[in-house]
Amino acid sequence: MLCKFHSIILRGLFIIFASIYSASAQVPRGEQVPQTALLYKDIYLREQPNLLVFRNSKLKLELSKDRGQWLSLSAEDIPSNLISSSISPVVDFRINDVWMIERHGANFLRHEVSIDRMRNGVSLRLVFGISPQTANSTPLSQSSNAQPSASYDYELACSYTLFPEEGRLERAARLVRISKGNATSVASVERMQGFLFQVPGAVVGDGAECVVNVPGPFFPKTFVKPDTPYTSLTNRSINFHSAPDAGFGLLAVSNMKRNTTLASWMDTAGEVAYRSALHGDGKQISFRHHNLREYRLLTGMAVDSDSHRIEVVTGPVSAALHKYREMVMQRMPMDAKTPEWVREMVMLEVYPQYFSEGFKGLTKKLPFYRQVGFNTIYIMPHWMGGYSPIDLFKVDPMLGTTADLQETVRTAHELGMKVLFDMVIHGFNEKSEVTRERPDIFVHTEEGTLARHPTWKSITTDWASPVYQQYMVDLVRHDLKTYDIDGYRVDAATFKGASWDPKLPYPAYRSGSAAPELMRHMIDALRKEKPDAVLLSEVFGPVFYTVSNLVHDNQTEAPQLLLEKMETGEVTAKDYKAHIAGVLDMLPEGANRVFFARNHDTSWFYHFNGYTPRFMAMDAVHALFGIPEVFGGDPKPENGPSPDADPAVYDYYRKLFAVRKDFPELARGDVLLREAECDNSRVFTGLRRLDGRLALATVSFSDKEERATIRIEMGSPFAKSGGQLKTTLKLRDAISGETVEAQRVANSSDRFMLKLKPFQVLVGRL
Repeated sequence: MLCKFHSIILRGLFIIFASIYSASAQVPRGEQVPQTALLYKDIYLREQPNLLVFRNSKLKLELSKDRGQWLSLSAEDIPSNLISSSISPVVDFRINDVWMIERHGANFLRHEVSIDRMRNGVSLRLVFGISPQTANSTPLSQSSNAQPSASYDYELACSYTLFPEEGRLERAARLVRISKGNATSVASVERMQGFLFQVPGAVVGDGAECVVNVPGPFFPKTFVKPDTPYTSLTNRSINFHSAPDAGFGLLAVSNMKRNTTLASWMDTAGEVAYRSALHGDGKQISFRHHNLREYRLLTGMAVDSDSHRIEVVTGPVSAALHKYREMVMQRMPMDAKTPEWVREMVMLEVYPQYFSEGFKGLTKKLPFYRQVGFNTIYIMPHWMGGYSPIDLFKVDPMLGTTADLQETVRTAHELGMKVLFDMVIHGFNEKSEVTRERPDIFVHTEEGTLARHPTWKSITTDWASPVYQQYMVDLVRHDLKTYDIDGYRVDAATFKGASWDPKLPYPAYRSGSAAPELMRHMIDALRKEKPDAVLLSEVFGPVFYTVSNLVHDNQTEAPQLLLEKMETGEVTAKDYKAHIAGVLDMLPEGANRVFFARNHDTSWFYHFNGYTPRFMAMDAVHALFGIPEVFGGDPKPENGPSPDADPAVYDYYRKLFAVRKDFPELARGDVLLREAECDNSRVFTGLRRLDGRLALATVSFSDKEERATIRIEMGSPFAKSGGQLKTTLKLRDAISGETVEAQRVANSSDRFMLKLKPFQVLVGRL
């Protein structure tokens, strides 16, 4: 009865306070309000003379009432501040290459509260006025000298949103360019180049106890080893892949003594990109996210940012990654029409120039490739101009004729192989007649000239243009009719920035971020003629799963970089496993990830050190835990040896791919990496589960004999397999075929010990 009475009292209080705070209640400065107002469920706002306290049962924010400054973020069981109040601004916007609040400051005008029952949350909105200063004036600081909005050139509303009983904080911003009646020196149209969201001095307790994780693809200069000590990064600034196109954008700091992780990312629903960065000031690290929602900003126009999300979770970084996965599944749902054959794919990338007779030489080699175990051929550009296209519809005569390429595809199909063409969408070579005949498919500058791609310097195509989308659909139909291909590998679909062409009928950001929309048109055209056709995205972010059936895992330099760091002991097999596990934790279950240790770009943008035993061990991991891709060879000897140079290379692949056939779970089963723990950092271990069968795969990255104790999680994965751990496990050497026995550790139900020879690959069922 007492609990019921309390419930009635609380419900009554909620009704009273809800009448005070309407769904969009403004609280002007100076108005007398209750000291504490319960707003919605467990979310309340407490107003003190100089402080706003906004909290729920999991998180508490403190903001200065006179300046609107974010002072603190604390979490349940973490009494210390998770951010720094000395770093500002925490939100900014960019106009004509200038971060406006950083340059000019901002005046705090007011705060507002809104309750959104549809989203089950409450927002505290802080409103600021900003005006550019003249060269002779002092920039404004964030101050409480409020003036009417009309006195400012911009009004920025920054919202902080909490959700009942969740450790989730969402931030967003709305920028309004104020309309003034008097004349102004400000240009009539400005380049609005996005928003900046910062988590200043992000840390969980003592920084010396913390580690940082940035899961996903990386360049050599942006590699952050899994669980990197926080203090080793405080003097570094690192800009990562844009997300969610090229990367994932998630930044995380964990303190396992406190069993807590703080993670930060943005939710753009895949419409635009954002760039994440770590910025160290010598003492602490700030997380930064540049939201690239770019517009031509007119007077009186309002622009909304995307949502910045902070999650404070109990547990290691994997707990935060699962929250990211939930966001991906809701906001960027995976394409639902992936054909069954994709899971079985074993792919060979072929460079037509590598073969002395071009297409004819490739055709002659296809029976051998099939015998090795490849069932999919991905052919690099066959048209004139290659990756800087001249004409996508015409075969390069140096490689052969249309009939020669048709014969290549026909022969592959007769051998039971699928064929994917490469596809370049970033632009055309400036010498291409297409740039003169079809200017309507390209991005234009403000002056009306054809624009260039920011990275590849091609004449860049307008992905959002309906006429360009139709151009690519026509190409798909041409390739299907002429060659009967099975799909495309789409090159360089990384979002490429805004178009400032004043004639565009859509926002500036769309020209360079509509790659998924373009690819949707392409895959729909493919499926209309061939329902089991596919798209493979070269670049790595989660958005491409919405329109692709499989996606590459990492930057082309990354595998070779990791192999080099393994040689010196800087990186281990455990670290590579953590990378793959982190990526898979952020993706929907069943997402098809393509792994390679070398592709055509390895030598072009980095270097290739040969088919070493450690290189082959890495490709063994790729074959046993993903969709493997192997590079067939480079025509230039200076780019490193090709696999044909040593018969042992293809013999290794043949034996490896045969194991995938003998153990179907290695191709089609769930990938379970965290469920097989190994005490030896030089040994990669994981499980694959399919139809009640559970297979263990173990790969040594060591040039010495190794002992390893492996712990199998006896929870849901093992329970679903319907069995229990045997006293003796019989494992098969994937390359030699010999049987290796592993013994269960005495008095243990979940551990066993085994010895591995240098670079040995073992597979067996539990």
